[in-house]
Amino acid sequence: KTDVKIRCNRPDIFILDKRQNRITLIEVGITSQDSFQIVETEKLRKYDLLANELGLIYKCSVEIIPYVMTWDGIVTKYHKTYVKRLQIPMNVEAYIQSIVLKKTVETISFDRRRGLEASLSVILGAEIHKQPIPPLKQVDNEEDDVKTENTKNILPLILDGITTAKEPTTNTTEELELEEEIEVVEMVERII
Repeated sequence: KTDVKIRCNRPDIFILDKRQNRITLIEVGITSQDSFQIVETEKLRKYDLLANELGLIYKCSVEIIPYVMTWDGIVTKYHKTYVKRLQIPMNVEAYIQSIVLKKTVETISFDRRRGLEASLSVILGAEIHKQPIPPLKQVDNEEDDVKTENTKNILPLILDGITTAKEPTTNTTEELELEEEIEVVEMVERII
């Protein structure tokens, strides 16, 4: 526990090396290329106050190491020195990059599928609304004199609209993008 209340007090990884009397704070970040430099600098400076306090409490040296890369595995020119300080072997570094690439591809694939599902639901919704909808019956509730609508006849209509809806067709551009996406996934899987 520190004497001063510190706002940023939970680094991603905390290593206390009692033999070498050293603390290492590791901050991991995966980001876009647009905010890449900012995130690395932010991760490096975020725990300065905590590092100073820990150094005073444990009477040891404290270093902060940011481990930052982009979604597509790109790193900064300083990344190599950080990896050396962390003593990460090259094969582990390559594995980490491949996992980042794989997760990026999975996320993109998921978003595309979700986009196609959203399109499908819009198409199905349009198909449902093309059919004539019978007027809803109003039912009088004698107890509290409130009129409510009878919705019992809606479900078969909706289900009928779903079962008779046509499958959406994809144009050649979407097919090409899907093929490229599959190739990227296969390439990443070969690397792993």
